[in-house]
Amino acid sequence: MKIISWNVNSIRARIENFLEIAKRESPDVFLLQETRVEDALFPIEYLENLGYNIAFRGQKARNGVAILSKYQLEEVNGDFSEEARYLEAFTGGIFVASVYVPNGKEVEAPQYFQKLDFLRNLRDKFLNFKDDIFIAGGDYNVAPYPKDIYISAYDGIAGSQLEREALKGLRDIGYKDPLENQGFTWWSYRRYDFKKDNGFRIDQFYLSPLAQELFRGGKVLRYAREFNKPSDHAPISCELK
Repeated sequence: MKIISWNVNSIRARIENFLEIAKRESPDVFLLQETRVEDALFPIEYLENLGYNIAFRGQKARNGVAILSKYQLEEVNGDFSEEARYLEAFTGGIFVASVYVPNGKEVEAPQYFQKLDFLRNLRDKFLNFKDDIFIAGGDYNVAPYPKDIYISAYDGIAGSQLEREALKGLRDIGYKDPLENQGFTWWSYRRYDFKKDNGFRIDQFYLSPLAQELFRGGKVLRYAREFNKPSDHAPISCELK
């Protein structure tokens, strides 16, 4: 089973890029974040033609998460967050979740502390799936280690100690981030940042212990960042036995 997670930065603006990734990779499951579209306007017609069952939770012009699967979607639930930032489902014999952690704006801002609360609550949520085959992919908006940010000794948003400690809570309960050595996943739209590889690794998968036993490999799909009108995030892929 191949799973791709991608902060698409507007599914309608990036639909051609999405279709190209689907063609090249043919994943069984897509986990999308920042779809930026109300439910009534989600572009179902493009995606159903690819053979995917679709669940989504959207907001106008911001946030938004979706799960697309070639298997039936069951036990779909998105009530973890008041905003459209989390969606889970049972599909193909496993549980999956699409996660979009708040950015936090800047260290010490009110939104920063809301982000920390979100991450701590996410840990409690993941505890419910610890004994299941569970894979949560998404934009966690935190670079777990100093090596995950191109700026040396950076301690701003996405790289502060408190954010890293809150995200570490997922690893402390047995989850593993299997792509931690695969390189950056986000680059700003500034002209040369991608070319210079001035990036952050803020998109991750977290696998429960049982899912870790099935892990075969994964990578960052950097080629997608070179598309015309790309998302600022590259997709990440994960394959299970």
